[in-house]
Amino acid sequence: MARYSRIMTARAPFPADAMIAALAELGEMRVWSLVITIFGDSVRPRGGVAPARALGAVAGRIGIQPGALRVALHRLAQDGWILRSRQGRLSYCRLSPRGEAEFGPAAARIYAPAPELSGPWRLAAAAPGPAAGRDAEAQAMARAGWIALGPGLWLGPAQAGAASADVALVEGRLVRLPGWARAQIVGPDLCAEYAALVRALGRVEAAFAGAELPDPLDAVALRTLMIHHWRRLLLRHPDLPADILPEGWQGETCRARVLALHRALSGPADRWLDAALAGQETPEAD
Repeated sequence: MARYSRIMTARAPFPADAMIAALAELGEMRVWSLVITIFGDSVRPRGGVAPARALGAVAGRIGIQPGALRVALHRLAQDGWILRSRQGRLSYCRLSPRGEAEFGPAAARIYAPAPELSGPWRLAAAAPGPAAGRDAEAQAMARAGWIALGPGLWLGPAQAGAASADVALVEGRLVRLPGWARAQIVGPDLCAEYAALVRALGRVEAAFAGAELPDPLDAVALRTLMIHHWRRLLLRHPDLPADILPEGWQGETCRARVLALHRALSGPADRWLDAALAGQETPEAD
């Protein structure tokens, strides 16, 4: 009777192939960008150095061909994002100081809980001039948490960083934000991409509810794809307060699912990564 009870309560194997495909199909994935996600999510917390064969194993499970990975690593090294070295027959990669400097602030947002943003609000306006000359200023304002309303015009909550010294500043209460402004802040394409990621993550959550834990390398692949798509969307906009978001915005729903699934996947994923990045034999499935 006890044996029959165990059979009845046994869980099905985790549908890893289907879940990896569901995340991989969300949008075009540039291999070099995916490699940066692997470094940021898996390598950086473990000292920052990865054997090339470990990178190949993760990329291969996601569906990246070895030749495409070699080209991506060559490009990242040439552009100063990673450093490469050899020890005997083994090759290793690590984030360069430039890569560390770029990913550090991004990681602070990627794994953070929902921010609490509030007024007073500030409106910043740049001096008139050619649009081509504003790129650096616009990037700096975005990194500081300012929300672009149009060329040379930004809205910032109290928590936004310091604005450029060359912009005019007005501070006060946000009385009204019409539809055109909300559409400028978060366009329909970004809303649709968030909704698609939420749906895909819902499928992964449902698979967790009715199946065994995924195999360790499968968990690494799933976590990498999830963080990659989340990073790709999150870094296209600053943190956004609830009172300026359009109806149907699913960014915070997405954040909650990403953080919960990251915790759920990290048990098996970390076992594989701890062994693979130390150059040990990687764990097999339970």
